[in-house]
Amino acid sequence: MQEKQIKISVVMPAFNEERFILPAIESLKDDYFRDNCELIVVDGMSEDKTQEIVKSFMDKGVRVKLLENPGRSQAYGMNLGIAEAKGEIILRADAHCLYPQGYIKQCIKMLEDTGAANVGGMMFPQGEDEGQKVIAMALSHPVGVGDARWHLGKYKGFVDTVYLGAFRKSLFDEVGLYDPKAVPNEDAELNLRISKAGKKIYIDGSLKVEYFPRESFKKLAMQYFRYGKGRAYTTLKHKAMTSWRQAAPVALVVGLGLSGGLGFWLTFFWGVPLAYLLVLGGIALKAGKAGETEKTGKAGEVVPVKRRLMVAGAWAVMHVCWGVGFLAYFVSRKSSKG
Repeated sequence: MQEKQIKISVVMPAFNEERFILPAIESLKDDYFRDNCELIVVDGMSEDKTQEIVKSFMDKGVRVKLLENPGRSQAYGMNLGIAEAKGEIILRADAHCLYPQGYIKQCIKMLEDTGAANVGGMMFPQGEDEGQKVIAMALSHPVGVGDARWHLGKYKGFVDTVYLGAFRKSLFDEVGLYDPKAVPNEDAELNLRISKAGKKIYIDGSLKVEYFPRESFKKLAMQYFRYGKGRAYTTLKHKAMTSWRQAAPVALVVGLGLSGGLGFWLTFFWGVPLAYLLVLGGIALKAGKAGETEKTGKAGEVVPVKRRLMVAGAWAVMHVCWGVGFLAYFVSRKSSKG
């Protein structure tokens, strides 16, 4: 029996994802996948059972390849997967997600119908424990993520970036592969090059990929510090700040730092960080409807006050750590040159 032709290569970087990778692969593995796709899992030398779980799919005859990623970063892993891919279309997948029914087929249809170079849906954060629910809610509101359509959803059209993405493999011959130095901003950096090449990026916000965020403020802080550093690299590489949502956290950190310092001479200035926290708290208290934020939430369900106040704290962590990370990258570059 002749093997079915591979048209689409799904590339999934992974590292220590034993908790999530099995349901992630299962959510992708439908009839369309079996007829058209291969899955390439590029593992960053996991120390848990991630590779064993992937091999269990291979043992069952699922069209899965397992590559090792000594570079460990997702950008490096994507490049390894793209080089190995047999398909004419590359679809990026995350091992930390669950995919809606027919996800691959919908992405391919979008790619064909819109003529865009990259297409995708939105990140739909979901929480399993209380910490994740707080952070999921923070990631679903403009106060936390600005005007990022791939976070907010409810939009179909051309944008500056999408979550994950689907591309024709030939695109990488034109604009280059993922930049391993842009970690963890490699998606946005690639999309910036796509846009500079005069090509389009399209999002369908109704295509929701469930994402499981960090469980604690400490992990969130580390994540957003890295995000800020990654965006600083991209900004210097392309000599452009592409959106106000990147400039705002930097301005906030500078403003909070100046007001805190001036507060030792004029206590009035200490009111600036206090006002910032009060504004976040007030907005969070009003953002108390579950609605689209939680998959299990009923329309109009009131989110507990404690959780809403914790969301305000998550926003502060996101803003400040992103801004500090951005500035830290510039300081480190200046120090290394000095």
